[in-house]
Parts: sequence; structure tokens; C-alpha cells
Amino acid sequence: MRIEFFSVKLLILVLLMNFNCQKHQERNAFGEDLQFLKQYITPIVLKQGQQQVIVSSEFQGRVFASTSKGLVGPSYGWFNKDLFINDNALQNISSVGGASRIWFGPDQGENNVFVDVNEITKEVIRAAPKDLDTLPFNIFEKSESAVTLGSKMHIKNLKGFDFYVDIKRSIELLSEADIASNLNISLNSAVDFVAFSAETQMINVGNENWTKAKGIISLWELGCMEPTPNTTAVIPLKGEVNQATVYFTSIDSTRIKIENNTLFYKADAEYLNKIGTPPENTLPYFGSYSPELNLLTVVRFSFTGEQDYVNAVPDNTAPYKGDVINIFNDGTWGDIGPFGPFYELETSSPAKALKVGESLTHVHETYHFEGSKAELNKISVAVFGVNLDVVENALP
Repeated sequence: MRIEFFSVKLLILVLLMNFNCQKHQERNAFGEDLQFLKQYITPIVLKQGQQQVIVSSEFQGRVFASTSKGLVGPSYGWFNKDLFINDNALQNISSVGGASRIWFGPDQGENNVFVDVNEITKEVIRAAPKDLDTLPFNIFEKSESAVTLGSKMHIKNLKGFDFYVDIKRSIELLSEADIASNLNISLNSAVDFVAFSAETQMINVGNENWTKAKGIISLWELGCMEPTPNTTAVIPLKGEVNQATVYFTSIDSTRIKIENNTLFYKADAEYLNKIGTPPENTLPYFGSYSPELNLLTVVRFSFTGEQDYVNAVPDNTAPYKGDVINIFNDGTWGDIGPFGPFYELETSSPAKALKVGESLTHVHETYHFEGSKAELNKISVAVFGVNLDVVENALP
């Protein structure tokens, strides 16, 4: 396995802006998270029996958390409560976390959109796009199990190109039949489950066509999850697998391993790091297993095999040779961090040179299964092709 490693200590300080440090704590019940959020926003709760998710129009169609067991069940997903308590959340929407949220890429390189340039001094400061940090979404349609929201947004990149986009985002709870069909699995009453789809459409509503030379933005979906000491991320791979992209900090075989076309990565929120997989090695699903929680998480996403993805590696020289899948692991590195604790399951859309009026859609589905190891193993083998004993023993 060849690992590409990029280490810039200062970068980490600014990259993870506004994630306030919290110590590991007991898992909240879904109802507790819902009551907390009701103090600050008007949450939209989608329901399908005991399966529920919390969505927010104030936070751009973000899914804050989900549950498979109703209000008293555990809450799947992590979000930064300190930002709410300190009254900073609505000015730092991009940094609040949540089980599924939209960003725009890239956040590094010559086409970076997470920058602000002082017009007088020309100083470049790392900052989220203003609309991504402050703009609420409008609710267009709502039913018991689905909601569609959106807004027009303005994004500017480091080259000074202005993107004017119309974003429409649909969050939908997936039925048992949807889950069985999408993942080609069968479920029984021994497994509690919840699954939802986040489908985001971006339309170029500006006056200019997008070009690679001007820098293209992509849709970037990120889901913050609560870690455990033995949480292991699982990424099935294709092709000649000899490469993983490793950001920020060096890692060794105690934290990453590729074996039999499967990448195993420690997602324990104990060491600051991030990895990614390029399109040539990507399959449209990955996930994680937390044995302490009896929890298997699967992410399935839209992927057609296209090769142009924005590159978020600092100082890269190939802006469209980026990753499709990324996993971020929170933690400490020297005196930096932690910022959660959380780990993050991320996917990106391809980079498309949209003409005026053209659109791009990205779908990111999140599935949580809670039950006995034997039952979860059936799902892991069916979806990932990997036995959970292998997952548990892949890393020290």
C-alpha cells in the first residue's frame, strides 16, 4: 500500500475552525437531543414508526440526529452543543456538525472556497463561505417522512470567481423495503434500524458558465458520528489497491490497513487524521462498526465512475484529482484538538463544468443498524463482503 501524506500543523488549527472541545460523554437519548435543539430552533422531525430524524431549515436541511428506537432510543450523530450554548451556532452554521450536512468543495488548493481575501491588504484568511455559515433554507414541501428545502447561495473561490447556485435539498426516511432493495439485504425483528437519504441538487443560476480554469465547486456531504475506542471504518475498494490519501498527520498500521481490497481505518477520535479514496478505487458504499454500541453504519452514495473530483490536499498541483470518499478522525495531535469527539463519514460529487441553467445532483444515504453481532454480521458480509470478526481484528 502506498500512502500519500501531507502534514501542515498550522493547517489543522484553521481547518477545524470553531469546533469547540468537548470531553467524551454518555450517549444522549434522541429525545434529549430533540429537547435541546427546541431551545434554539424549530426542528422538523420526520417519523416512520420508531424511526425518526431531526432536520433543520435554519441549518440548511441538516440532519442533526436519527434514532431507530423513538424518543428514548440512542441518538445517532454528533453535533456541537457548545456553539448553541455560547450563542454562536447561527453565525457558524458550517461548523455545527450533525449526522448529514452539505458543504462545498474544495477547501484547499487553488480553487479553495473556504477563504476570504481582504480587498485592501490582499491577505488570505481561512473562512467558510458567508452563505454557508449564515443562510437559512426555505421549506418547499413536507410530509410525515420527507422534507424538501433550499435557497439561492453565493460562493466565491480563491481565484475570485463567483458561483451563484440554487440549492434544493430533500431529506427522506427510507422504508424497510427501500433498505432491503438498496443494500440487497433482508432484515428481521432482531435488528433495529433507521435510514435516510439526503439528495442535494445544485443549479448554476449565475450569468457565466463554469470552467475548470476558473475553478469548479462540488457538493460535499459530511456526517459526524459518535466514536468509541474500537470503532473501525470499512471501505471496500476496487482495482489495484495500492493507494490511500492521508491528510494532516502520519499514520501507521495501527490505524490503517488495506487487506483483500478492503481498507480498515481506526475511527476512535483519539488521533487527528483524515483519509480518502480516489475514484479509481471507489465503490458506492462504505461505513463503520462500533462493537461497544452494537452498531453498524452504512453509507451509500451516488457514484458513476467519473474521474474529476476536486482536490482538497494542501498545495496540490492537480485540482481535479481528488477523493470521492473521506473519513475524518477527531482527536489530539500534540497540543491540537480534540474538537468533538466525533468521526466523520464524507462523500463528494464529481466536479462538473455546469453551463448556466445546468444542474448537478448528489445523493448520500445513511443507514444505522443496531443488534447482535451475529445479525449485524449478516449485513456486513452482504454489503461490505467482510465478516465482523475480520473488522474487529483488523487493527490493534
